[in-house]
Amino acid sequence: MASMPRIPFSGILLVLLGGLFLADQFHVLSFGTVFSRWWPALLVLAGVLNLLERPSSIMAPVIMITVGVAVLLSKLGYLQLTSVWKLWPLVLITVGLGIVFKGARGKS
Repeated sequence: MASMPRIPFSGILLVLLGGLFLADQFHVLSFGTVFSRWWPALLVLAGVLNLLERPSSIMAPVIMITVGVAVLLSKLGYLQLTSVWKLWPLVLITVGLGIVFKGARGKS
């Protein structure tokens, strides 16, 4: 008996989050102050779940977690938005590390 492919929960979470933001943009619904401040925590959660579901794929979850933490810290007032944008080279570093580790795993 063939098993059904698993649908990653993190992907479903991201689709739902995107749908909620789209509905907010078109004024179909309005986020409360709690959600508008804490939504980046859902991005961090999606990254962690993605990392747990597919530990071999590290780059996308690390980027989601990094962006989520940076935006959350900005929303909570611990980082200024200009400070967050100064950290964009971390994306290059993360992508580079992902390529290095993927290449190292492929050779063994």
